[in-house]
Amino acid sequence: MYYNHQLRANIQEWRNRFLKSDFEDANSSFIFLMEELHNEAPIQNILLDLKTEISYTDEKLESILEEFYYKDPFVTKRDKISFIYHLCNWLVRKNHDFRYLSIFGGSPQDTCNSFKDRFIVPLIDYIHDQLDNVSQVLYILEKYKLRTEWFTRKKLLAEYKSVDKNYEELLEEDLRLFLFDQGIDYPFSTPKSATGRADVVSMINTEDPLVLEIKIYDSAKGYRKDRIQSGFAQIVKYAQDYHKDTGYLVVFNIDNVEIEIEGKERDNKWPSRYLFNGKNYYIIFVNLNNDVSASKQGQLNKVPIGFEELTKDVE
Repeated sequence: MYYNHQLRANIQEWRNRFLKSDFEDANSSFIFLMEELHNEAPIQNILLDLKTEISYTDEKLESILEEFYYKDPFVTKRDKISFIYHLCNWLVRKNHDFRYLSIFGGSPQDTCNSFKDRFIVPLIDYIHDQLDNVSQVLYILEKYKLRTEWFTRKKLLAEYKSVDKNYEELLEEDLRLFLFDQGIDYPFSTPKSATGRADVVSMINTEDPLVLEIKIYDSAKGYRKDRIQSGFAQIVKYAQDYHKDTGYLVVFNIDNVEIEIEGKERDNKWPSRYLFNGKNYYIIFVNLNNDVSASKQGQLNKVPIGFEELTKDVE
C-alpha cells in the first residue's frame, strides 16, 4: 500500500541534511542532494518533466536571476519550480557556488539561508507532492484489485459471461464507479488525444490528469498477449500526449493462468514497475479466474511475456 514510502523517507533525509548543513559545507551538501535526486528513477521522471516543459538557455537563466533580485517573475507555481530545477542544474554544471549568488542581496550567509528556504524547500515539496499522487493512485488501484478478487469477483465474472459484446466496457464501468467512490473526480470521459482515446481519463481539466488503459486476457475470446501488448503501446502514447511521466494499464485476467512479464524494475514493490523511454509504467492484473479454491486448483500455468514482446507495438 505504501509504494513510495521509503523513497519519500530518503528524500526527507537528504533535504534535512542539506538544510542543516553549515555555511562551509552547504555547497558540497547541495551537490550531494542533486546527485541523490538524479539517482532515483521515479524522481528522474518528475524532474525530466520539469526540464522539458520549459527550455532555459544559460543566458535566459542569468537574465531571470537578475530580475529575481527585484521581484518574483513567475505567474504559476509550476513555472517557478521548473526554473528552480533548471537553476540547480546550471549551478552544478557550471560549478557555481550558490552561496555567492547575488539574487537575494545581503551577505553570502544570508544568500545561503534564502536559497535553502526559497528554492530547495519548494523543489523538494513539489517532488513529494508528485510522488504522493502516484502513491495515491496505486493505493486505490490495489484496493480495487483486492476488493474485486476477494468480494465481487463472482458477480463481475457472471456479468462478463452474460454479455456477447462490449466486454471491456462492462469491466471499465466497474472500475470507473470504484474510482469515483474513492474520490477520483469525474473518471468518465474518454477524450480523444493525438493518438486515440484512453479508457479512463480523470482530472482532465487539471495540470495532472490520470490516464489509464484497460485490457482483457481471455483466450476463449482470442484475447491473449496481443491485448496486453497493444494496451502497453497505448499507455505509452497517452503518456506522451498528456505529458505524463507515469502510465497505468489494468488487465482483467479471465483465464486460469498467471501472467508474468519480464523486465520489471527490481525494487520488489507492488505493482511491477516498468521503465521505458525514461517513463514509469505500472501493470495491474485483476484476476477473475479463481473458480476453485487455492487449495484445490494447484499451481497455475504461467504465461510469460518478454519485455521485448511487451514493447514491440510501441512506435
